[in-house]
Amino acid sequence: MMRRPLLTATLVLVSGVACAATARGWLQRMERAARTLNYTGTFVYRHGATLATMRIVHRVANGQVTERLMALDGHRQVIIRGQGRVACYLPHEHVVFIERRVMVLKTFPALVPTHLRPLRRYYAISLGGLTRIAGFGARAVVIKPRDAYRYGYRLWAARRTGLLLKASVINESGRTIEQFLFTRLRVKPHIPASAVGPIGVGRVKTYKEERGELFPDPKPSWTVKDKPAGFRLAMHLMRRIAGHKGVVQHLVYSDGLAGVSVFIGRRPMVQGVRAQLFRLGALHVFRSVVDHRMVTVLGDVPTLTVETMALSVRPLPERPAARLP
Repeated sequence: MMRRPLLTATLVLVSGVACAATARGWLQRMERAARTLNYTGTFVYRHGATLATMRIVHRVANGQVTERLMALDGHRQVIIRGQGRVACYLPHEHVVFIERRVMVLKTFPALVPTHLRPLRRYYAISLGGLTRIAGFGARAVVIKPRDAYRYGYRLWAARRTGLLLKASVINESGRTIEQFLFTRLRVKPHIPASAVGPIGVGRVKTYKEERGELFPDPKPSWTVKDKPAGFRLAMHLMRRIAGHKGVVQHLVYSDGLAGVSVFIGRRPMVQGVRAQLFRLGALHVFRSVVDHRMVTVLGDVPTLTVETMALSVRPLPERPAARLP
């Protein structure tokens, strides 16, 4: 009789470990499917009362991924991602914005990071139930944050292929604040290169190009003093952003799943600029003047995270702060 509670506790512990391991296995399948499968489909993106529909063509050739996305609502937009760059075509304006792909973070349906082990310190990962999405049987994986500095996620993967079919971002109250969902999906053995080109934008040669420039920055001159546990500097560079004047220093911090971009630029000429907070779905943007510079912090993280990081931006003492034109 004395051994039964101990046996029960042991079984619960073992089953919990097995469940977590299986959940991580599903995340590995999602990550592998996103970089190895060819597919086409339509997905919807919802944040608040706003709903947008996108068509995607995802091609893998020689280990390289190229994607073509087209907005199906409002003005036509065509986005081509791959080859280390992102090109956004706006046919109604005959303008194309071209920038090198510098973000280390991933986008739907390739949201799952390659390295999963560090996530266990900051998220509890478990299996959810079975359901059906876009005609495919799906398994849910639940990712819960261990603190108030990051959001939770619910991910649903196709049972047969492991491809991510649906993703929800969950706030601290348990409410869905952002969601991606495939409504139609076809996995294909082969997709031609022409299918991921600028189709439907007219004559590309007639487009005006606006390019975001990047500049070498071997060592950052600014840092974020108060970072939530697990957020590490993943990238730093100087860049000129299309549609913006001047050069800014761009720091990217990530815990492997969530990511935050920090931009340090020229102080505005207007005096008395107040801190501003913006929100779009799960994305929060906090802007303020810190140490005589305009600091903008944005990421799919709670308000607490962007405010804390923005207000703790400081120049590094090792070298003078970079001169910004």
